[in-house]
Amino acid sequence: MKSILPKSGYAAVDAVREAVEGDSDWDIAESEEKLHFYILRAAQNVARFEPFTDDETALNAYLVERMAGKRLCDYAWRMFSQRLNH
Repeated sequence: MKSILPKSGYAAVDAVREAVEGDSDWDIAESEEKLHFYILRAAQNVARFEPFTDDETALNAYLVERMAGKRLCDYAWRMFSQRLNH
């Protein structure tokens, strides 16, 4: 699934999007509440907490647009964190 959002302007977020959109076999959250929980949990797993920075907010906006499931949120946040730490 290709994103309908324009590129975020944040290199780490756009790298995550490019990697994610290369594979169409991602899970989808069952509800908006679960999506919010998956995002918060994935962020916490890489020691990121609210309030989110602008680039973290851009990543979350992408995950919301995708209605990302647990596996996708975990992957996206881990990849995002690795990109920032290198």
